Amino acid sequence: MIMARERIREVFNDGLLKYGAYKTIRSDSRKVIGKQFEEQGRLFYKELSVRDRDYLDFGSMGSTLDMKVKTQMPPSLRKIDKDNLIVQIDGDDYTIITTDRDSNYLYFYLHKTDGEANE
Repeated sequence: MIMARERIREVFNDGLLKYGAYKTIRSDSRKVIGKQFEEQGRLFYKELSVRDRDYLDFGSMGSTLDMKVKTQMPPSLRKIDKDNLIVQIDGDDYTIITTDRDSNYLYFYLHKTDGEANE
């Protein structure tokens, strides 16, 4: 008797993240009057638990790790410098400390910002 596989695909149902960058908004006289998030894409994600080693590694680099998420690897992100992107989850902004990848998945290590860091 042939046994069916339990799961052939991983499920990313913890939420939807947006990634992009902030664009400076200027008046006609070129004065800075604000900023606007320009979305470059969306990914469903799975939140991963953060290991003690992750906290230690990023703490020694002077960064605070707030969230670790796993997404599928979209072809559009293979050649983009992900360290310059901003990630938005549930209306909160996160800077990308670093990313890891394998052949099918992308892992984001995120630091939550208070909004002032993006100006």
